[in-house]
Amino acid sequence: MIVKTEVKRKRGIWKSLFSLIAVLAVFGSIVTSCQESEPTPNMPTPEETWTADGMIFVREYRGNIRNGDYSLHWWHDEQYIYIGIRAPASGWVAVGFEPEPLHRETDTVIGFVENGNTTVLDMYSTGDFGPCTTDVELGGSDDIIEFGGSEEDGYTTIEFKRRLDTDDEYDAKLTTGVNEIMWGYATLDDPRQKHLERGYDEINLE
Repeated sequence: MIVKTEVKRKRGIWKSLFSLIAVLAVFGSIVTSCQESEPTPNMPTPEETWTADGMIFVREYRGNIRNGDYSLHWWHDEQYIYIGIRAPASGWVAVGFEPEPLHRETDTVIGFVENGNTTVLDMYSTGDFGPCTTDVELGGSDDIIEFGGSEEDGYTTIEFKRRLDTDDEYDAKLTTGVNEIMWGYATLDDPRQKHLERGYDEINLE
């Protein structure tokens, strides 16, 4: 009887130990799951998540401004700036960097989507009210490295990437801190068409 009682006691201890291990394993998995669901400093950077697909996602950019229904989104690293534009237009959308009075001698990027095809032009305004001419036609270079766009529900979205300093005389050199911009959009895809809306603002490249 004493031997059987001792065996039962030992079996009970082992069962208790196994039960405790099982509880600890479940608790550990719950803690790990909670930790994984929380934001961490190792979240993907915009450089890792940015794609020129014509769609602007949360955390794809670090800065944004809004003027009415026109919005401009941006992020930069030591070499490049990444831009996203969204406006209520079936025509072109644009941003100009470091504009002069009116929009004389302004580095301008114009983009549009026509029949499902996206065009983004690196341009320069040669007069007070235009016209905008491509940098290449003026003897400069096309410095748009990547671009994409979409047109849906009455909105056009354009994304592009270029160097902060392209070393092209027809491009503004973008620097850390406040950079002035000009924005606009139109009802037609023709870059020669006058804007429907336009205005001025600034972006802070922190």
